[in-house]
Amino acid sequence: MPKENEILSLLLVKARESAVSCVRPILAKHEITEQQWRVIRVLSDSEDINAQRLATDSCILSPSLSRILTRLSGDGIIIRKADKTDQRAQTIRLSAKGRRLHKKLLPLVEKEYQTLTKNVGKDTVNRLLPLLQKYSEYHPARPDA
Repeated sequence: MPKENEILSLLLVKARESAVSCVRPILAKHEITEQQWRVIRVLSDSEDINAQRLATDSCILSPSLSRILTRLSGDGIIIRKADKTDQRAQTIRLSAKGRRLHKKLLPLVEKEYQTLTKNVGKDTVNRLLPLLQKYSEYHPARPDA
């Protein structure tokens, strides 16, 4: 029988899939992946952000983020510039096109999440959010492998 942490990890993955599966068709219709949408959502809340912070805030590993940024930049959704204080680093922000896309998709995505909340129960969501927040803030010290 699996250990409790293994069960918890599996349930977290299943819960994430349930949450994401309801918005995936909306994103696909607009040729946006879930990871691209996470980047757009994070960028919608900031003016300029560096890639490291964007990776952390969107929960995307740096190599994947690099490919996503290349695609979003090529599509004119983001603007990348050399950082003013460190020319090796980049700052990233949504372009006007990216802001329009975010404004268009956000109500559709939020509507799906409202439906999900209604289906699982608002009380359940309200109890779950602080628990997940606490769980996600735990970062164990890892010995070097």
